[in-house]
Amino acid sequence: MLKNNIKVLVVTILILTGYGVSAQLDDQSSKSLKKIERYYKREKYEKAGNLMQELLNKYPLNENLWEYYQGVMYNNYVKNYIPVDDMYIEVKSKEDGVDTKEFTRQFNYLLKKPLYDYNNAVFYAATSTPYNAQSSILLRKKYIDPLYYDESLINIRSKAYYQRAEAEFNAKNYEKAISLYQQSYDEDTTNYKALLYLGDTYLSMGYYGKAAKYFRKARKKQPMLTEPIKFLADALAKKGDEKAALELVKQSLLIYPEESMYILLYKLTSEMGTKMDRNWVLRLAPTANIIDYYHRNQFYTDELHFSHYRDALAEVKDLYDVNGLLRGDKLLQASERQVRDKYLEVYCWRKMLKATVYEGIPALDYARYMESEGMLEPYLLIGLFNVDLYAQYRDLVKTNEVVIDKYINNYLIIETL
Repeated sequence: MLKNNIKVLVVTILILTGYGVSAQLDDQSSKSLKKIERYYKREKYEKAGNLMQELLNKYPLNENLWEYYQGVMYNNYVKNYIPVDDMYIEVKSKEDGVDTKEFTRQFNYLLKKPLYDYNNAVFYAATSTPYNAQSSILLRKKYIDPLYYDESLINIRSKAYYQRAEAEFNAKNYEKAISLYQQSYDEDTTNYKALLYLGDTYLSMGYYGKAAKYFRKARKKQPMLTEPIKFLADALAKKGDEKAALELVKQSLLIYPEESMYILLYKLTSEMGTKMDRNWVLRLAPTANIIDYYHRNQFYTDELHFSHYRDALAEVKDLYDVNGLLRGDKLLQASERQVRDKYLEVYCWRKMLKATVYEGIPALDYARYMESEGMLEPYLLIGLFNVDLYAQYRDLVKTNEVVIDKYINNYLIIETL
C-alpha cells in the first residue's frame, strides 16, 4: 500500500508541476525546472535530482519542490536500485598485499546509492519543511515501526482477509470491510492493523465512540506504535472531546513526535483557547552521528551557523556512542574536556549557540531562551525531533519524564493573552 501511495504522489506531483511549483520560482529557477522535466521524461532521474538539489538549496522551504524531488528520486530508485538486501560484496585484488577495504566500501555504497538517495530525499524534506506529515510518516514506517512490529510474522489467511478488507474499504463498502477486518483479526490476533482499521472504518462511518473502542484495543496491542494513539486522538476530537484528545496528543509525544501530531496539537490548542509555541528551525546539516550509517551526506551547500554544529561533532566523536549517548567508559575524559551533555545533539547545539552568541541569528533566539530555562534537551529532542535522533529521544523519555512534562505544559503549550 505504501509503495502504491508513493506512485500516486509521484504522478500527482508531475501533473501539477507546471503550475504549482514553477509559479513560485524566479525566471532562472523556472528554466532549471523545465530542464529537470526534460531529464525526467527521458528517465535521467539522477541528473534531474542533482538539479533539484540546486533548486532546493535556493528554496529550502518550498514543500512543492520537496514533493517533486521525492518523486524524482523514487523513480531513480525504482529504475536503478539492485535489490541486494543485506548482502555485502567484498572486492578482491589479484595482487597480494593490496588493501581493498576502501574499494569494497565504495562498491557497496554505489550498489545501494539509489536507495540512500531516495531515503535522504524523504529525510531532508521532513527536516526542511515544518509539519510535513507525509515525509514524517514515511520515515517512521521505514526506521521505527519495524523495531516493534514485524508484518512478515502475520499468517497468510489473516493477510488475505486484510487485503480484501482494504479493497472493500477503498470502495466504501464499509459493512463488508468491517466483516473482513474482523475475520483477519480472528485468524491472527497479532495482526493489530486489523483492529486499527476496524476502528478506522467505523470512524469513516461517523461512529466515533465505536471507532475509539477499537483504537484503544490496537493501542493495547502495540503501545510503542504511533498510529493507534493518533487515530484515537482524532476520533475523540471528532467526537467533541477535545480535552481527552489533547491529553492523548501529549502522550503521543512520548512515543514518537510525528509531525501529524503537531498539526493536531495546533488545531486542538487553537480551538481550546491556548497556543502551540513550537519554534521550528530549518536544519542546514544532517543529524550529528558518530557513524553515518544512513549515509545522509550533506544536502545544503552553505551550512551557515550549522557549520559550528558540525565542527562540534568532530571534537567529541571519541566520547559518544553510535546512538549519540555519552559513553560510560569515557566519563572521566569527558569531564576533563568539560563535556557534560549526555546527548550528542544537545552538545552540538550548545556549541553552536556559544559560537554564534554575538552574530544576532534570530532562528537561534528561542534555543537560547530554552537553554537559559534548562529546557534545551526536550526542545531539541521533542520540539525539533527527527528520526535520526530516536535513540537519544527514547533515552530522554525513559529517564526524564518530569522535564518533558514541564516542557510540554509550560513551553510547548502556552496560554494566550
